[in-house]
This record gives sequence, structure tokens and C-alpha cells, in this order.
Amino acid sequence: MTFVLYGYDAAAEGIQLDQVEVIPREGIGNTEYLSKFPLSRGKIPGLEGPDGLRLTETLAITTIGLYLARIHNQAQLLGNGTNEQAAQVLSWMSWANEELLPTLALWFLPLIPFSLDPVDASAASIAHGKQASLSLLSALEGHLMAHTYLVGTHLTLADVMVAVYISRGLEWVLGKQWRDENAGIMRHFQMVAAWGPVMEVIPSFKMIEQLPGGTGEKSTQDSLDLGNPASS
Repeated sequence: MTFVLYGYDAAAEGIQLDQVEVIPREGIGNTEYLSKFPLSRGKIPGLEGPDGLRLTETLAITTIGLYLARIHNQAQLLGNGTNEQAAQVLSWMSWANEELLPTLALWFLPLIPFSLDPVDASAASIAHGKQASLSLLSALEGHLMAHTYLVGTHLTLADVMVAVYISRGLEWVLGKQWRDENAGIMRHFQMVAAWGPVMEVIPSFKMIEQLPGGTGEKSTQDSLDLGNPASS
């Protein structure tokens, strides 16, 4: 049973997944993607499966991902196998997709150059995105200062999804000062970044050194120190 993911690369242990790169803001792969997923309006990801299965919305793809994780559970990506932990994993993934990423995007998307999809770059919108993002991240920091993992005692899909979404903020708006002040999130992020299946797809993560409003210069460092992260 083979699935094809259209969008940015992804991987998880034990799951057969082919990948087609699509980067809408750069016009990469858009024509083929829209021909296969006309209702997507060019938004990624898209998932193509057996028997003509084609899905776009992240929630639908997440549902398939949870199914695949359940039947290929070498990495125990849904937790310890109980329905309770599986529900907790889904809850964190829903929060990341519905709250964290859209809020962060209000802050960082206007800073991405050469976008083919214009966004609201007004000062008021960016300021709102920044304030709301920092509030969400503060709540997450509190949780991760008390817990090594989002759910249970090992990495799950929730950890991966939250960390990858946070990487977008780290690349564009969450500078060194913020990282120094949020040790829980950064310890968790480094732990996910050092996990083998993640490193296969994203060997290094770009980070900004100074928040916009300072020099505005982006770091040339592409990698993190992926030594053994501290446990809580």
C-alpha cells in the first residue's frame, strides 16, 4: 500500500511514503499539483493513495497519518497504544495546525521574500500575529518545562508536528534572545530535530539570530547542535 505526499518532505518509521516536492510560494510543482487536487487552491499538503484516494486538507491527511501510524507502529507514534494517549496526540496535532501555525504565519509570512501568494503585511496584522504567537508559545513553554514529551514517555506524531511548525518561527522571527528565554521549547525542538526520521528529511534547520526590528539580518548558520538533549 503506497501513498504519495505532495508538499514538503516527510518521513516516519515503517511507513511507505513517496514524495513529490511542491512549494506554492516559489511556483515549484504547482501545475501538476493543481491538476490532481483542483479543490486545494494550491494549498499543501496533498495525499494520493490507493483506489483513487486524493486528500488535501491537513485534518484529513492527519487522519490517514494516524491510521498509518497505528498499523505501522514500530515507532509508537500514537503513544503507548491506548485510546487515551492517541486522543492526546491528536489533540496536540489539532492545536498545532489550527492555532499555532496560523498564528505564527501572521507574524512570519510577510517576511518571506518572493512569495507568489501575497499576505497582509500591515504593521497592525504583524503586531497582532507577534503578540498572539508569543502568548501561545508561552503556554507551550510552561508545558515543556514540566514534561519531556508532549504525550507519554517517548516521541509521538504530536512532538514532530509541533516542532516542525515551530521551526518556521525559528527561521524567520524567533531570534537568539527568544531561544535563550525558552529553554523548554528549545530542548524539545532539539530532541525532535535529532530524531533519525526527522534528520533524514531535514538534516539542519535555519535560524534567525536577531528579531526583525533589530538588524534584520538572517543567520547563515544552517544547523543546530544536535547533541543529547536534556531530559526533564
